[in-house]
Amino acid sequence: MHNLIMKSKRDINSDPFLVQSCTDMGKVRDNNEDYHKYHIPNDKSILRDLGSLFIISDGVGGNSAGEVASAEAVNVLLQEYYFGMHSSKVPDRLKSAFQNTAMHVYDLASSNTSMRNMKCTLSALLIKQDKFFISHIGDSKIFLLRSNKMLQLTKDHSLVGKLLRLGLISAEEARVHPNRHIILKALGDQPIMPADFYSGRIMVNDIFCLITDGILEHLTLDELKTFLTKDISNVGLKKIINESNNRGGYDNMTIMTVKVKNIK
Repeated sequence: MHNLIMKSKRDINSDPFLVQSCTDMGKVRDNNEDYHKYHIPNDKSILRDLGSLFIISDGVGGNSAGEVASAEAVNVLLQEYYFGMHSSKVPDRLKSAFQNTAMHVYDLASSNTSMRNMKCTLSALLIKQDKFFISHIGDSKIFLLRSNKMLQLTKDHSLVGKLLRLGLISAEEARVHPNRHIILKALGDQPIMPADFYSGRIMVNDIFCLITDGILEHLTLDELKTFLTKDISNVGLKKIINESNNRGGYDNMTIMTVKVKNIK
């Protein structure tokens, strides 16, 4: 499943971004609970006013219907953001749409026996003109590669993420920690789910990278950066997935890159 997009037929060459994506269930899991999608509006006025939205989600392992949770979260957030009755102010609109999405996932998990306790991560990148906004819950990650420097823009809501921030374990120890899959915060936990929110400025040639946690089970951040620096084509992203599978493929893996071609 590659290049999942929510947009109609258009002139790709006119897009302000180069977007590529790749997903794989890995070599151990029976199904793929990752889900990702993006929307670059065709209408220039909507593009100017609301921007383009890129989203990734990972069903929390060990819980029922993780693949339903991730797909619902991504699709509902897209619908809520572009069509919901929310503020015209982009930061407030994204926050409100994100909260409605969290409520939707919780309601499904609470009211359907087959979806009982389902949970997922949700990380959204919105780019509007020369600014980016991020709303995030869980341990999926959004990075920015700029001027050969790789910066993680999100905070992991996981046990090892907390231990790492406290300086109690190293990055290498975090990758192999026996409790690395324990998530401290995910959609589905509760009806009111405050999300982390970040914002900043974009530059031409910036590369944003959205990934689920499976990839960094096998690759170091430096290795991921090397792959992205060399090739962000669909072939390049498949090489990242293939290398992760060669090293075990213990989890579902999804990666989406967004390169800024121009600022509109």
